[in-house]
Amino acid sequence: MQKVFLSGYAKLPENTTAQKLYNHLVLVVTAEMPSGTIVDADCTMATDLAKDFIRELLTGYDLRKGPDPLIDLLSRSYYGHLRKALQTCIKGICTQYAEILRNAAPSDAAR
Repeated sequence: MQKVFLSGYAKLPENTTAQKLYNHLVLVVTAEMPSGTIVDADCTMATDLAKDFIRELLTGYDLRKGPDPLIDLLSRSYYGHLRKALQTCIKGICTQYAEILRNAAPSDAAR
């Protein structure tokens, strides 16, 4: 099993606690290849509870499905101020994953 490290970045909304600590939201995941299953996730949110919530939400997600189902799940379960920033990060991560698959040699994709 090969793992990859993917990251997404977004500007944080002003006057949020996270914005006082960081300039940007950084969302990082490790995923199995080629299945696209997210194994772990972390982000630059202000509280451990928020970080844990996002980790639990993302872990197990299949990146082959693209960003829309995950963004829909986020919209139905996360009501914090960083929703749009998280959506942007998720799109970036899914774009990175798709690019890795496109650039993979045929023998790599079969593994």
